Amino acid sequence: MMNVPEILNSVTHPLVSSIYLKKNYSGMHDPEDVLVIETNFSNSDAEEDFDSRLSELLYDLKDLQIQAEEKIGHFDRVDIRTC
Repeated sequence: MMNVPEILNSVTHPLVSSIYLKKNYSGMHDPEDVLVIETNFSNSDAEEDFDSRLSELLYDLKDLQIQAEEKIGHFDRVDIRTC
């Protein structure tokens, strides 16, 4: 069985390039449902610029989580990945 992420096109944010749900099978327990948020900014940007953008995204994180949960239901954790 392939682990194909579920892409959430209806959840958007100016600093996010994509949001999707994936299963994490690491460990001996049941798989985790992980909401992955991929940013459209890089950690190689100027430090102040990166910090500012990350702070803005973290400020809006709760709203993004609520929108995602309305579309896909419960998830166990959130991963944020920079490009």
